[in-house]
Amino acid sequence: MTQSTAPIEPRKPRSNTALLALVVLLLISNVVMLYLLMQSKRQEETTQGEVVKVTSEKENVTRMLEDMLAQYDTLETENEQLTVEMDAQKQQIEGLLEQVKSGKYSLAKAQKEAETLRRIMKGYVATIDSLNQANLQLTADKANLTQELGEVQGQKAALEQTSAEQQSLIAKGSVLSTTAITAGAVQLRNNGKQVDTDRAKKAQMVKCCFTLGENRVTRSGDKTIYMRVISPDGKVLPASESDNRFQFDGVEGEFSVKREVNYQNVPVDACMFWTASGDMATGQYIVELYEAGSKVSQSKFDLK
Repeated sequence: MTQSTAPIEPRKPRSNTALLALVVLLLISNVVMLYLLMQSKRQEETTQGEVVKVTSEKENVTRMLEDMLAQYDTLETENEQLTVEMDAQKQQIEGLLEQVKSGKYSLAKAQKEAETLRRIMKGYVATIDSLNQANLQLTADKANLTQELGEVQGQKAALEQTSAEQQSLIAKGSVLSTTAITAGAVQLRNNGKQVDTDRAKKAQMVKCCFTLGENRVTRSGDKTIYMRVISPDGKVLPASESDNRFQFDGVEGEFSVKREVNYQNVPVDACMFWTASGDMATGQYIVELYEAGSKVSQSKFDLK
């Protein structure tokens, strides 16, 4: 008897759908990971660049402040008020330097303040240089004055014997006068150069240059020239020294600055400087020069 066998059905092929889905997911995952990695690298490069920039700016500001402190240590003056002002500036620089080093201060703001402090320092440098030059001239003049003392005393004795009318004529004839005078505001550049300006915000000094004319009547020798700078509100701009009062035109008043000029009865050129301690106002300024109680000359200038 023949045994019957059931027909065998062909095997269905395995589905690749799950495998394909897994491959696609892996590709997508790799693309996302690559994108995130590139973004992270760009962010890291940007951050490193900012760190380098901030570090460089901090080093520049720190170096500028340290250089100013070193330069202040080289400045020497016998003017007490200037010494006090410079000590205050040094303390301000030291305080700013400490804040910059600690990282607790805006570098942009520190840079701006450091530039302002450096301009102030350059003003002190110019002022002290002017004072030192004046002191050198005074030293030379005093040596000459000793040799001329006998002649001056003889002239004084002769004048005391003249009549009151002659004394009056001589006094009037001995008043000095200028043949030229200019006055204006000056701005100090970072390189120390003086530049004329008519802008109140830029003005840091008042400069007056003049020529004392020939006068054969007045006595030769050192002449103390007083300069009064009168602001637009009618006030005399204060001198750097505490004792700044003198006699002129029969009254007592204040002067802004004074200097000695060696006068030998022939034309001589000279300049005088007044340094501002703050912002100057806009308007018209009057500059007056006095010698021996009499006005020598005056000039005017305007600041916008």
